Amino acid sequence: MPATRTRRRRPAPLSPSLKKLGERLRDARIASGMSQAQLGAPYFTRAHVSAIELGKIRPAMRSLEHMAKKLDKPASYFLDDADLERARSERELEIGAIAGLLTFASAPEALRRAEKALDTGSLSVRDTARVRLHAGSALNLLQRGREAIKTLTVAQRLAGELGDEPLGRAADYQLAVATRIAGNPRGAREALETLLRRIETAKPPDQLLRLRVLITMGGCAQDLGEPQAATTYYQQALEWSSEIGDLARIAFIHQGLGNAYRALGDHDAAAGHYQKALASAELGKDLVGVLIMRNALAVIAADAGRIEAAYEHVARAIEIARVSGPAAYLAHCYATRAEVALKAKDAPFARSSAEAAIAAVGERGADADRAVAGATLVLAELDLRDGDAAKA
Repeated sequence: MPATRTRRRRPAPLSPSLKKLGERLRDARIASGMSQAQLGAPYFTRAHVSAIELGKIRPAMRSLEHMAKKLDKPASYFLDDADLERARSERELEIGAIAGLLTFASAPEALRRAEKALDTGSLSVRDTARVRLHAGSALNLLQRGREAIKTLTVAQRLAGELGDEPLGRAADYQLAVATRIAGNPRGAREALETLLRRIETAKPPDQLLRLRVLITMGGCAQDLGEPQAATTYYQQALEWSSEIGDLARIAFIHQGLGNAYRALGDHDAAAGHYQKALASAELGKDLVGVLIMRNALAVIAADAGRIEAAYEHVARAIEIARVSGPAAYLAHCYATRAEVALKAKDAPFARSSAEAAIAAVGERGADADRAVAGATLVLAELDLRDGDAAKA
């Protein structure tokens, strides 16, 4: 068994700011009548507290907050103003950078940096809540709903303890999204209905979050087999989007309307909305949005008997999905290709595509389950055509 390497903490170079921090901590401790062991307990040793007081190490923000709370003082009391401002600026820059990476394409990097920030243990409670919110959002973009629920539940609890309503609403929304991804659209819609009522009474109202909630409620209705209700949610979202002008959201709305109209049997309306969604995604340089729309247009083309056009759309979608992910989307594209091949009476290609769809699935969730279900239906149809009724 390989030896485990332990991280050794080297003393920080002695500096006036560290010395001042240590002196302030020692003075406050003595004034309170605590020993070094009592101040550090139960998480930090007497030696750790002593090293801080002597200016030998710079305490992590979490340990400083722990000791400051025991001494009934804010953590900022012990920090030099320049140190405090520098640390605050660095944290803000990093948290802002993580938020900027919350797209389908860069979600893995956002998650990596969020986890790294959390691992440092140097974040305040508020910053911990914000970073956990970003980590959960990244997991949602990666279709890892069950993992997202865990980290978002913590973000939601911390936001409640802080009394930060905007942060709490954001955590509630992402938690509802994670619930839907994890395969519970009914529970997600109930949570979103409650959140929407809170948004409507907020001052000032959060227009962008309201738009996102309406779009996601449309998706939940579609998951539950209620396309007419889905169109109502999406049309409301479309009205709000004109005031915001968010290309990505507009693409989502037209995609949702296309899905709903297709389920209602209006293929012309569906194709029109898919084309609008594709145009918005291309204009916004949203590769994942483009692959989703290409995949949807492939389905519409196949339904209309335009097999060559369907193959072209799905080939482009697969090409993008291999680069951008997530795995559930690649599985969807393979399942679509299997359906197109089935309509084209190309049984070997249909079977290999369906098997590729099932193999491409990573973590199970609503999107992955739909892809697997579509691929399984294709395989069952092929088995029936081959006369293997028992296998089908």
